[in-house]
Amino acid sequence: MQDKEKLYTIKNVKNENLLLTYHITDKKFLLLDNNTPIINTSFINYFMLEFINTDHYMLIFIRNKKKYKINVKLVFSSNKIDNVLLFNIYIKNPNNSYTLLKTNCKNIICKSHYLLNINTNENKFKKDKTYVFYLNYLNLQPCRIRLNKQLFNVYGYTKTPNIKNINNNTQNTDNNTQNTNNIKNTENYNITCNVNRDLDNSWKVKFNNNCKYIHFKDNQYNEKLQKCSTNNKSSFLLNKLPNLVKIFKDLVNKNKTIKAGDQQKKIDDAKKIIDSKVGNESTRNAVNKLEKTLPPEYREVLAESLDNFSKLDKDSLTKDNYIELLQDLYEKKKEYKLIGKYKMCEGVKLTNVCNVENVVQCQKKCNEIYDCAHLSYDKRKKVCKIYNTCNKLKDSFDHSSYSKMSLLRNNGYNIYNSILIHKNMPIQEIPTFIRLMTFVCGVIIIVSLSMIIFKIIKSFIKLFLCMYYDTCYSPTELLNLFSNEGPSKKYI
Repeated sequence: MQDKEKLYTIKNVKNENLLLTYHITDKKFLLLDNNTPIINTSFINYFMLEFINTDHYMLIFIRNKKKYKINVKLVFSSNKIDNVLLFNIYIKNPNNSYTLLKTNCKNIICKSHYLLNINTNENKFKKDKTYVFYLNYLNLQPCRIRLNKQLFNVYGYTKTPNIKNINNNTQNTDNNTQNTNNIKNTENYNITCNVNRDLDNSWKVKFNNNCKYIHFKDNQYNEKLQKCSTNNKSSFLLNKLPNLVKIFKDLVNKNKTIKAGDQQKKIDDAKKIIDSKVGNESTRNAVNKLEKTLPPEYREVLAESLDNFSKLDKDSLTKDNYIELLQDLYEKKKEYKLIGKYKMCEGVKLTNVCNVENVVQCQKKCNEIYDCAHLSYDKRKKVCKIYNTCNKLKDSFDHSSYSKMSLLRNNGYNIYNSILIHKNMPIQEIPTFIRLMTFVCGVIIIVSLSMIIFKIIKSFIKLFLCMYYDTCYSPTELLNLFSNEGPSKKYI
């Protein structure tokens, strides 16, 4: 398998729509329109580069698992890192002479044609555009730069391969693989980019020869960004990339949107099937009411329930059973409250119930157990965990935890069930005046009781003290209830 990041194409500066192509049978180079579909397997227009020494490279073509190598010398326009983009191509002959490739294009409107082969012993760079070529990635890579420790993509530009990197990476790989990784990491954002007019946003870049290439150094601003922008603002060419956290959040939200769309389609398809068989105005109103009031965590249950119901036989698929199903979902939604998505309860566990299809079935199992007040449902293993108490919640991706809104409510209110389902009137708000009077009366009662209790306690304390110090005079005659004489003294 070829590494697509190491595959390149070559173009001539005279016409960017023509790709350098090699004809295996004729052993000749030509420029072929990049929009021309290649049916003949003898034509190859993408290749790999292998560094040999100095400016010598191997052009490597692979076709039908067979490798073809051509020894070439690339003479660059300059030795500077931002100018190694333009070069002449010299083909090395067996007798150590060279053949220079040249296009016979007269203007920018050129058609596919074979390249001219010029024999020469010179190895100098020729500025004539008919000799000048440049390199591109086969799979275009974005022009990604870093400014002020933030990453940006540059509109209208794509990353240009740096042949010097091919040289450095080959040498370093031979010496030390670890050093190569370090060099790659440090040079990630030291890149050269070229205008790609095939991009939809390339109109933002001026049609100026000075703007064809921009070299970027890591965390350093390049003035060409402002000069090459059509509105003379550098920000017009920069697109700030989101950080990793933002990317993951967007991915989660996108997945939720896709999942919600799939669920809605599943609900709509099941509704059509059921409606065609047993639907009427009452069933349509019931399902519409349920859809409008159902929280997101119950929509998956609704989709699954309707899909399963639509597949029942004629005896089970009836209007009454359909309304009962909808009513059951509606009641469970009111009866239970979600206390933790991706959370599991920790507390007094009553039991585990296996093979529970969905959370509504788990809630029904909870209703069957008298002490059940909380539950955690494992959607992956389809296990319903029933709790009496839920002291805290711990993270668990597969679980969702619910609590009963009221312990009195179990499949509707147990007391006067049939009446309260239809006449469950809310308690009206108590007027402010009555609330104030209740508060004042409560304060008076509390103060009065406090004073009475204080007096009683005080009396007992005095009685105890006088008895302890023997200072009390006790009318003992009053205690002699069986005496005929009666008390000798009167006490007031």
